[in-house]
Amino acid sequence: MGADLRDRLVLITGASAGIGREASLAFARHGARVIGLARNGESLDALAGEIADTGRFTPIVADVSDAASMEAAVSRITGDLGLPDIIVANAGIGLDALFSETTDDALRTVFDVNVFGLVRTVRPFVRAMAERGSGRILFVSSIVGKRGIPNYSAYSASKFALHGMAEALRTELRGSGVTVGLVCPGTTETGFQDNALRSGPAQRRIRPRSHSAASVAGIIVNMATSTRREVVIGIESKLLSIGNRLFPGLVDRLLARVLRR
Repeated sequence: MGADLRDRLVLITGASAGIGREASLAFARHGARVIGLARNGESLDALAGEIADTGRFTPIVADVSDAASMEAAVSRITGDLGLPDIIVANAGIGLDALFSETTDDALRTVFDVNVFGLVRTVRPFVRAMAERGSGRILFVSSIVGKRGIPNYSAYSASKFALHGMAEALRTELRGSGVTVGLVCPGTTETGFQDNALRSGPAQRRIRPRSHSAASVAGIIVNMATSTRREVVIGIESKLLSIGNRLFPGLVDRLLARVLRR
């Protein structure tokens, strides 16, 4: 796939806020036709109005955690809009809870959005993209998909699952013209923390330096026009990933000191 995004059909989930919203704006500025999928119809309509002069945007209200909702969304996309050239599987939810306080229901909710939601987004299009011979699929993961952190065992586990899926799918699609990339941000300035599920009141913890949702969106656009396998965003995230490979015991001690309750 070339670097020109004009008229490319881009499907973005979690498009009503945060990284998904900024990615929708960024792709539209590059001339792509953007399908923004999210649960919040009002926010999607506001976004459609904002980018009306910079690109084409189709809002679709759907819930990635609901199979019937996603089946209806996929049917509309394939019937009215066509086969996406690029898929940005971005929708996600966090869970702020100790492992010992993580309930089965909360764990299922996290996996239903972060893992099954991604599958419901990508799987319906994979075969047709391979038959066409082109396409780019991006999984928006997290640095905690490479290193679990205290109080986020469920969220970390869901993001680790995405890494395993990406590696398997990349191999399955090898030679087809469809490529798979992982985007791994660290702490990002969005409403994600405020919207995360939690087992009790929000805790005041030391957090790494944040990067903006717009900067992450710019990296996603760059990833969409490349064949890179993975990008880790932020110096703290890169240091955490490298440190965990080389000195996992030291990273355990440091994280226990700065992040636990």
